[in-house]
Amino acid sequence: MSSSEKPRLNSFFQRQRKKLSLLGTIIVSLTLLASTATAQNFPHIKTFGFDYAPLNNRLAEATWLAQHHDWIIGGGNNWDIQLYTTIKEANPDTRLMRYLAYHSLAPDAMTWMENWASNNGHDPENIYYHYHSDSEVRILGGSITVPGFGPNGSATTLAEARARVRWNGGWVGINPTSITFRRAFEAYALYEISVAGVSNTFLDGVFLDTFDGIQNSGPWTSNLQNTIELNPDGSRSIEEVYNQIQQDLLDAKIELEAYLKQQTDNNSFVVNANAADADIVYQWFPDLYVDQRDKTMHLTIEYMVTSTSGRSRIPRLRDVYDDLENGRKMLIRSQTNVTSTMQDIPYAFTRFILATHYLINHENAYFMYHEGSAANYGGTPYGNFRTSHWHRNMEVNIGVPVTRTGTDSWNAANTDRFYELASDSGSSVLAREYSNALVLAKFGQGGLANIGNNPVTYQLGGNYYPLLVDNTTGTAVSSVTLGESEGIILLKNPVISTLPRPNITNSSFEISP
Repeated sequence: MSSSEKPRLNSFFQRQRKKLSLLGTIIVSLTLLASTATAQNFPHIKTFGFDYAPLNNRLAEATWLAQHHDWIIGGGNNWDIQLYTTIKEANPDTRLMRYLAYHSLAPDAMTWMENWASNNGHDPENIYYHYHSDSEVRILGGSITVPGFGPNGSATTLAEARARVRWNGGWVGINPTSITFRRAFEAYALYEISVAGVSNTFLDGVFLDTFDGIQNSGPWTSNLQNTIELNPDGSRSIEEVYNQIQQDLLDAKIELEAYLKQQTDNNSFVVNANAADADIVYQWFPDLYVDQRDKTMHLTIEYMVTSTSGRSRIPRLRDVYDDLENGRKMLIRSQTNVTSTMQDIPYAFTRFILATHYLINHENAYFMYHEGSAANYGGTPYGNFRTSHWHRNMEVNIGVPVTRTGTDSWNAANTDRFYELASDSGSSVLAREYSNALVLAKFGQGGLANIGNNPVTYQLGGNYYPLLVDNTTGTAVSSVTLGESEGIILLKNPVISTLPRPNITNSSFEISP
């Protein structure tokens, strides 16, 4: 970029930032290549960081996260003024979101909400669903039988009969049907987003984990049709029961968001529902997530692209992009599906994940690269954020999507969306053109065992420079060979443009000046 181009480009992005601020949308840094820049993203991609790890005693790591992510999502009641100030000083534009389970209640949450109910004239038992007959609940690794409180149950108290869910060995489930639960959870959420040590200072959002968790009437059911509150005499069908739960979940979410916006005096406060997998949104529970009354329910897709993602994922990529276009803000996580003892992931596969992020990139999208299994929070993802929550190629400025001649994956002509470069009976290569790059991702059968299988050479119609793992480029190529679940980022010239960042290769978490 010439020196004459820099001021003009910087001025443009500053004007755009002002417009976004006036609209009350999420503010991100829009300054390119300025030596004094402290924010983390080029306009073409925004990212978020997520972990259960408490950050109070890891302030250097919190600083690193702030300098790399637009959103930080944390667990634990760990948002004190020192941590909050550390992050905001590192990057004032980084927004903070509190993780809260929305399928079950942790013991400390139960105690807090029960105390709130007692102190505010409510019966604590009204927080929960209760079984009227002994009911089996399938949990991870097996099943448990919960006694029911009724003529056909073996429980001697209502507390014994509280309904359970599959997670954490059968923790007690939430009850969005109950007004007592809704008011108690609202108060609990406000407490959890309040920054300790200072008054009237709050986080910027709440992350409701596995939002549909009690809605599943399938193989992992909690048998909520056996509860006193939803089906006291057994006359309602399973479908009727779960339709009510679905309605109650939506209503409770809308009420929670309105309450927290009012209490924090922040109209852009976000209550984000985690749907886990894209299939849950668009196939399993479309009426819950794709509801006409709440089109802008902001979502998290935890498993957008994983090592098991194959050709069947392509329609979901279109669904997600359409939702982004319709105004939804999404936190989109992709992961390698390996444990801390399986670190040798082919670089071509990590490029596949990143390239797929660029296929669906949008101003409403925030991405996270996650090395490890979702169940491996005690391993790598819980430890070094720099290796488990970040891919260095994210630092490279590939520019913005550009309109191209020809049809896209929606069969529409002359758009800047992703399109099919090539296909055969077993695989499809998707592509998207950016002002500085061409990104490719090959979808086939999916699965770790298939990564790199069935390689085919594809002509590019011009010369490009492959982006390498260390943010350098290889020699110019006019064709590339891709196997299944492999991707590549091809720059249009060999000059790498990045923002200055902390030293992400240093595992000591010392922050570079």
